[in-house]
Parts: sequence; structure tokens; C-alpha cells
Amino acid sequence: MTTTTQEIVTEIDIQAPAALIWKALTAFDGYPNWNPVVRRISGPLRPGGVLSVLFRPQGSLPVFFRAMLTVVQPEVEFRWTGKMIATGLFSGDHYFRLQPLAADRTRLVQGEIFKGLLAAPMYRLLQNYNRSGFLEMNAALKDYVERGRAAGAAPAPA
Repeated sequence: MTTTTQEIVTEIDIQAPAALIWKALTAFDGYPNWNPVVRRISGPLRPGGVLSVLFRPQGSLPVFFRAMLTVVQPEVEFRWTGKMIATGLFSGDHYFRLQPLAADRTRLVQGEIFKGLLAAPMYRLLQNYNRSGFLEMNAALKDYVERGRAAGAAPAPA
């Protein structure tokens, strides 16, 4: 069996500056107010910080996991890595990237890169489940931010 890489990529344009979207994405305590997919998330927002995540798209069973934050670039990207037993067997790099399109318009790119010996079968197993969850979360974030409800969100504790 060879090591492979598979990727799921979703994106949505949001009528808001990257700073406001970043604020909503990183105010973990506020996720229950808008996020129908990541029902709970906690942990320090810094590289090396360990997050506890409850992922549950509509109509599916909950998946609880821990992941290590690997990238935290304010208003640009944050990324975490979760692994199964060992990184060489299977790991998933989940990312949120913010690409400014104008002063008040930003593209959110949310995706996951599967790596390791089990990447191909795990991708086949999870691609539709994860993609639908990402799309649902993207739409909810867009609605939350564009309706101005994210303006009062507090940043996640460090």
C-alpha cells in the first residue's frame, strides 16, 4: 500500500471584510450561535494548541476528535491536523483560508487534505459526509456574518 494524498475543497464568497470573518471563525464560544456542523470547539488559538472538536453535520452521527493547530495567521488562515494512531497511517489537515476580494468582500476556502496509507479509503468513506458538512458550515457562516450577528463576537482566548 502506498501513501497518498486526497483533498476536499469548498469555497464561498462573503460580503464582509476578512477581519470580521476571522473574528467569527475564531470565537469558539460563539459556534453554537451559528454553526450547525461544528457543534463545539475549544482550545487555545495558537500553533501547537490542542483543540477538542465535535463535528456533526445535519442527519449524521457526531464525531468527537482532538486536533493540533498547525497554522494560525490572523485574518489569513488557521489549520489543524487530526490523526489516526500515527500520522503515517492517516491524518487530516483541515483548513480555513480567507482571501480578500475587495475591502468588504472575502472568499472563504474550507478544506481538508487526507494523507497517509489510509488516505484513499478514508477519502472515499468521508468525502460526501465532510463536503456536505463544509458547505453547510460555509453557508451558515456567510449568513451569520452578512446579517451582522458576528460583529459582537469575542475572540477566542489564547
